[in-house]
Amino acid sequence: MKTTKHDYQRGYSLLELVLALAIIAVLAGLLLPKGFDALRNARVQEVRETVKTLKTAITEFITMPGGSGSIPRTEGTGIPCTGAALSGATDPAKGNAARLDAILLTLGKIDRPISLRMGSQLFASTGSGNEIVWNQAARAFAMTPDAAPLRDWSGVTRMEARTSNPALLPSLAQGANFRLQDPTTNLATNLVVAYLVIPNCPARDAFELATALNAPQLAPVSGAACDTGIVAYAAPLNGVTDVYVYIADL
Repeated sequence: MKTTKHDYQRGYSLLELVLALAIIAVLAGLLLPKGFDALRNARVQEVRETVKTLKTAITEFITMPGGSGSIPRTEGTGIPCTGAALSGATDPAKGNAARLDAILLTLGKIDRPISLRMGSQLFASTGSGNEIVWNQAARAFAMTPDAAPLRDWSGVTRMEARTSNPALLPSLAQGANFRLQDPTTNLATNLVVAYLVIPNCPARDAFELATALNAPQLAPVSGAACDTGIVAYAAPLNGVTDVYVYIADL
């Protein structure tokens, strides 16, 4: 009997297809979580390296020749400004417009704006009008022409500075308080605290970041607010939370 080409082109049986799909599903179930963990670990490491860079940059800024040896506030009260309209604007408006990393970028202490794969992926301000700029000679923010600021950087990953407030829990202080040494010791009063803000950070990323950066005795609790260590955040809402990472105080 003569064998034809068609005899060698038998397709897969339904059982073979089912077995192949089952094997693929098992492998995917084993490998996907490891892949997600690897991506999360990469994001945590990126934040760790960014914190190191910002610590170096703020140290170089503080010790600049001709500088004031201080950290300028960019949130809350006491934001240094020149010009009657800008100086007379509300604290929230000035705080939304001012960023500490913008100062460091202007003076060449960092080489690019902060960009992380963790948290908000927004990179531009909202609002209209001119941006305020840092004047190192005056050691103050200015706007040309002088006006109240309309720009808002509050949804962007950034570096800020504000007066310490040990009366607030770190999870609620928005960078004004951290418990760096133990679960009960707050920052001292009358400090200027510099910190990194990561808005809309996924809860799991926030937890893993605090676990990695905080000392073991200051470890966070999954799903709860974090009030200890250099990483602080409120209890996640709808799966996200704003994260505050301590950089320095003076």
